[in-house]
Amino acid sequence: MTDFAQIRQLVGLRQAAEMYGLEVNSFGSARCVFHGDSHPSMRLYDDHFHCYACGAHGDVTDLTAQMFGLSKSDAADKLCGDFGITANKSPPVVQRKRELTSREKSQFALDILTDYVVMLRHFREHYAPFSFDTELSPQFTESLQNLDYAEYLWDAWFDSTEDERAVFFTENIEQFRRYYASLVKYGFIRPSLA
Repeated sequence: MTDFAQIRQLVGLRQAAEMYGLEVNSFGSARCVFHGDSHPSMRLYDDHFHCYACGAHGDVTDLTAQMFGLSKSDAADKLCGDFGITANKSPPVVQRKRELTSREKSQFALDILTDYVVMLRHFREHYAPFSFDTELSPQFTESLQNLDYAEYLWDAWFDSTEDERAVFFTENIEQFRRYYASLVKYGFIRPSLA
């Protein structure tokens, strides 16, 4: 079994993106290769990428796999070959479920909130009624009811400190559970959150 954590430590996301032809600006943004992006809407972070237009998300192995149409294991092998590293292969180890760190909780909450906002924006645009006598779809209704508040929470998230985010997540856990359930219901859940 490939040690994906080791690859993430040894190969920087921006380094891989640039090697594979993405132009990354000084803000860490690039044109997303997964949709017809006319301006940089994909953000490259230290440990993951996220496109705020189409919702593509993942780590360096996911980016490589999606760019080249490979399985995650084959993408890991490609990264190892291209960057001259040897990844440890070890048998799978059964581990006890551990408690998430506050940083992991914070990232998980941000991922849910971001995906929920992207989904509601999609619903607002694609499920809008064509005329006044058209019955509103559940997707459009959910966007009407929740988009403004979800965007408010998303903006507030970036205006808070790491400690405030951990408290915010804990205090609003039920809200995040509802958002997560809605993402699952409509099939907007990314594999890393499932």
